[in-house]
Formats: sequence, C-alpha cells, structure tokens
Amino acid sequence: MKALRIFTLGVAAVCATMARAQSPERVEYFLDTDPGYGLGKVVSNIQVGDNQLTFDVSDVPDGAHVLYVRSQDDQGVWSATVSRPLFIDRLQDIVYMEYFFDGNDPGVGLATSIALPEQDYKAHLDFSFSPDISALELGEHELTVRARDAFDVWTDVMSRKFTIVESGDVPEPPTPVVGDLARLEYFFDTDPGYGQGHPLLNPATGKNVYQMSFSEVEAGAHVLYLRAQEKSGVWSSTLSRPLYVVHPSNIDVVAMEYFFDDADPGEGKAVAVSLPNDLAEPFTFDVATEGLSAGEHQFNLRAQDGTGKWSVLNREPFEVTEVNGIVAVAWTFPLSVEVSEGACRLACRDNATRGNCQVELFLASGIRLASSEWHADQSQISIPLSMPSGHVIIVKVTDTTNGSHVVKRLVIR
Repeated sequence: MKALRIFTLGVAAVCATMARAQSPERVEYFLDTDPGYGLGKVVSNIQVGDNQLTFDVSDVPDGAHVLYVRSQDDQGVWSATVSRPLFIDRLQDIVYMEYFFDGNDPGVGLATSIALPEQDYKAHLDFSFSPDISALELGEHELTVRARDAFDVWTDVMSRKFTIVESGDVPEPPTPVVGDLARLEYFFDTDPGYGQGHPLLNPATGKNVYQMSFSEVEAGAHVLYLRAQEKSGVWSSTLSRPLYVVHPSNIDVVAMEYFFDDADPGEGKAVAVSLPNDLAEPFTFDVATEGLSAGEHQFNLRAQDGTGKWSVLNREPFEVTEVNGIVAVAWTFPLSVEVSEGACRLACRDNATRGNCQVELFLASGIRLASSEWHADQSQISIPLSMPSGHVIIVKVTDTTNGSHVVKRLVIR
C-alpha cells in the first residue's frame, strides 16, 4: 500500500467555520498528537476551495489513527482543527478482488470478480471499476467489496449504500459554490440542538461582521458557540469561545482589565479590555486563554472608575481541557446572581460541579452584610437583603467541598 494518502479537503470549510474564509497563509496536518500551533507538517499551495491534499504517512505505524488538519489566515487566526479517522494497513500485493450486492454473500471467493489493472498494484492502489447493476431494481442497495493478497489473506468487507432511480428522476447537479452557507447560528453555554440556535442573517464565507444580541444574557462568564451549515446540509464543527458579558451600570467605568491565576502584574498593568463608546448597552469581550496549560485556572477582572479607584476583583474559576489536539474552555462554577425585591438570589447553571457552599455578601468597603449556607442539593438560594439603588455589593461564594470560589461585584440598579 502506498505511503501517501490523498484526501479531498474543502479548505473553505476549515478556514470558514467562523465565517472567515480567505486564502490561508498556512495549512498544516498531524496525526494523533498535536505538536502545537505552527508545528505540524506543512501542506503547500493551498487555496480556498476543494484541494487534493497528499499526506505522508510513511513513518506512521499500522493501525487506527486520527488525521488532523487546520489552517491559519493572513490575520494570524487559526481555524478549528478538522479531524478524520483513518486506518493504515500495509497489505501485501492484492491479487484478487470481488463484490456482491445487498448482503447476498455467496461465500469468500465466489462473488463477482473485479478486473485488476495490469501493473504493480501495490504501488497503484487508486483505480476504479464499474459494478454490474443491470439486474438490480429501482431503490436503495448496498455494494460490498473484499480483496485477497498474495498470501491468501482476505481483507474485511467494505460496504457503501447507493440508490438506483429512473434516468428522468436524476436532478441536474447544482453548480458548486465554495463555502456556500445556508445557516449560521450561535448560542450560549447550552446547546439547543442543530438548527435551534440564534440565526445570523445573510451568512456568507469571508471576513464578516455579525450583530449578536446579549440583552438576555446575564452578566458574567459565558461560552459563545458558533457553527455553520452548508447548503448541502452538512454542519461544521461547533466553535467555542469564552467571553465575559458586562451589563451597563450607573457607576462610571473608565478602564477594565483582567489576568489569570495569581499572576497579578499590578493595577493598570493587566490585559486591558476594550470598552465601547456607549456604556449604556451590554457589551462583551473575549477572554484570551491561548497559551494556558490544560488544567484548572482562575480568571480575575477589575474595573477603574472616574476617580481612579480600582474595584475588587471579580473571580471566575475555569478549566482548560485538550482532547485529540482540540482545546476547550469551560467555566467550572457558572454562577448567576441578581438582587431584587429585598433579596439576593443565586443559582448555578451546572449544579453537578458544585458542592456545599458558603455565601457571603459584603459592601465594597468590606463590611459583611449577610452570610448563608448553600447546600449542594439546592438548585438556588435566596438571601434577604435590602439595599438602595446605586450601591455595590460583593458576592463571595466558596465551595467548601471542592475548594473553588467565585467573587462577583454587583451593582444595585
């Protein structure tokens, strides 16, 4: 069997999963283990569209593997890493092949033989043959093929389904359009199902700007998910991006910054958040987790008001995981907090990750207002609290079972 495997890859699907298709600056591949962005084997002369890519597997051992491909655009942005399972089996020379239909196996060596090309077949595995379907009725069928090598060893059977229709029923194939999208949708935190997310109007490949609504998304840490569907019905991978939602308040904010874990560089020296011109509307910013190692981490956020005073830190725990080279981020204590009608109400969007908790409410000056126990079997908790508007309270939730904690700065409107 040849050491090179050739696949057809629609690079628009790789580059445009986030609707950013453009000529890739780099396309790379690797098998099984991710060597890191920019460290895979390079595929040259790739353009957006369908490409015949040749991958060198000469040094890969026989057996089951996963091939990964990704691209980088001219802005330095990497696509999602597309994966495809494959099995490498370096057979001896194939000397005989046969086929049968619809599970009617007459026995090994007794099916319809396939004429092999008259050449070194071991070095020329790619060839085609036309099975005789003249005796088959209209409708769905299944073609099964197997082969025998020079040592009389038979391969496993390989089957493909197909449909026979009247010639007049065959539709004219549409003119292919590279990256033609039928739907682009997004959702937060929980997958509602394919086709059930919030649709984005006029989806198209390329670098595009879309308006997403965050009005119904509560303040705090969330994960934004985005996926596309081609007009053929095929869905892309679901891309995820951690983000933080900020709701407007009557407290003047002139700067905002964040850092991870305990690596506080000092006030005014952390990663700056780009603030919109109009702080009267909810806004979001990406939490750039690239470069963080797999494992548990802490996100820390603070804001500066017009007097130059910095707020206490908002803290949100999260976990970075990596599976088959794909990195994902999940907030491990997604906590909802609101104050209304004389009470502070807390709920956790994922109760399975929470143990017994201690809840404490403070003024921004550090004076403790109230505290309560929040048991793991309670989906939410309500703590009596009467505060006039325009005040800031600090909500600290400590998971006494698992050791993590969340700190949220809440403005009473």
